Formats: sequence, structure tokens, C-alpha cells
Amino acid sequence: MVRKLFAALVVLVVAVSLPCAAKMRGPSTAEERAQALDYAQSLEQHPLAKDSLEKRMWLTEWIVQVPDVMVNIPPKEFKALKSLDKVNGTYSNQLRMQVLYSQAAFQLQHPEEKNAVTIQTAGLAGTLRAYRAIQQFDPSAKYPLLDNLMSLEKQGKLEKYVQKQNKRLKG
Repeated sequence: MVRKLFAALVVLVVAVSLPCAAKMRGPSTAEERAQALDYAQSLEQHPLAKDSLEKRMWLTEWIVQVPDVMVNIPPKEFKALKSLDKVNGTYSNQLRMQVLYSQAAFQLQHPEEKNAVTIQTAGLAGTLRAYRAIQQFDPSAKYPLLDNLMSLEKQGKLEKYVQKQNKRLKG
């Protein structure tokens, strides 16, 4: 039930027009940025904590509303992450959304960084941290796509993978 509620919330929030929501309010405050960073890092380390749903809901709404933090998942990558549902729907929503939260956290930590590939890579790296945390709690949680990305990360090739995905999108 909670998973379906969260999925419905995500669809609803994403359906809201980003530019319209950003026009309704000004840039994020220092307090909000600190809270967003804390929540995103907490969800990477403890994605199944009791308060994780509330943190995800707050982060999702905040990301949609603020004009100074922009997250982006290329369509090909989004489709790949959506395929996690087919493998194991238990944790797929949390892992898919973590990409956005970790991108936002990276931007908050590195406001000077404008390279989309670097930001997207940081989002995937955060998702992989959350995946490892989930596997410590539930060793049966297996996602071949994420296992492959962890292998690329260990080899130092995760950013190259993201760059290649972006080139395929443009080409």
C-alpha cells in the first residue's frame, strides 16, 4: 500500500509543470538546502528507515518547486531504471528516485558544477550507495542493471557509461 501511494505521489509530482512550480516561489533557502542534503544522504545510507517515505515525499516536492536545483535523467537511463520493476518491484521505486535526490545533493555540494554528465553520474553513484545499503538489509535484493553499474563504478568507468548514454540520446 505504501509503495503504491509513493508511486502515485511521484507520478503526481512529476506531472506538475516544473517551470510553473518554480515560478510560484523563489530560490531555496539555506535551511532547505541543508535539509535536502541531509535527507538525500540519509536515504543513500538508510534507504529503508522508518522515516524514508516522509523524506522522499519532502525531497520530491522540494525539487519540483525550487528553481535553483534542476535534476535530469536522460530518457534512455530512465527507461533502464524503470525496468527495475520487472526484476524486483520491492525496492525499485526507492532506487529509481534516489538518482534524483543524489543529483540534487551533488548540486548542493558543488554549485559550480554545470556538467550534466558529472551531475548524472553523481546521481547514479548515490543510487548505488542506496542499493548496497538495501543489500546489507536484504541480501536477496538483486538488480542485474545495478550490479553492472557497480562493476563499472569499481573500474572507474561509471562517468564514461553516462557520457555514452548521453551521446546515444543526441546521436
